[in-house]
Amino acid sequence: MSRPRRATCRRPSSTCARSPDRLREDGLAGHELLVLLDLVRLSTAAAPVGPTCTDGGRRTVAQRLAELSEQVDGVLPPLVARFGRAAVDGSPDALLAVADDFAGRELTVYAAEATALALHRTRHLRAGATGPIRERLADLLRRCDEISTRRCGWLLRPTLSDREWEIARLAADGVTSRAIAERLFLSTRTVENHLQRVYSKLGVAGRGELRAALRSMPGHDGADPG
Repeated sequence: MSRPRRATCRRPSSTCARSPDRLREDGLAGHELLVLLDLVRLSTAAAPVGPTCTDGGRRTVAQRLAELSEQVDGVLPPLVARFGRAAVDGSPDALLAVADDFAGRELTVYAAEATALALHRTRHLRAGATGPIRERLADLLRRCDEISTRRCGWLLRPTLSDREWEIARLAADGVTSRAIAERLFLSTRTVENHLQRVYSKLGVAGRGELRAALRSMPGHDGADPG
């Protein structure tokens, strides 16, 4: 099975969400698998697809991918099925393992998306443990030739104010709170309050993880704000 170039579906409510049924009916299993991969990337791995089963339920996207992994030849189908299962289970470790395998096959965008999802889940499960994952994600994003995907953007887009971004980037560059306060005509206490809000929003423990956190944000490489 040839390697997919890039997905074109933009939201689950588009034709992308309806086409697996038609592809399955036409016997185009390989194409169906790629569309279902897009649905995993669009955060709908647990969505129902296909006809109603004898028990009255329907298969999920992840379950259908598991079936297709046994029908479609190649190394990609089992990996895509693992991605779907990990996305449903929410295991950061499983998602990072999938990301490593995507990266090993030079499917860097998929690797970045799986890593972004692992980061998102880790922030909720283990606060302050995101530093190494952010470093991995930053490296993958650099290798994506500035491609920005919906998955990465949705998971990683911060809710920082302009002032918080300004202070965060200065702090990440090693500028002390006192020096930041003098540069921005603020009190040191105000700077520290802004930094605490930044740490909370980004899910980091302190300055030591801040640069990696900023570098892992699409469109923000942690460079000196000037």
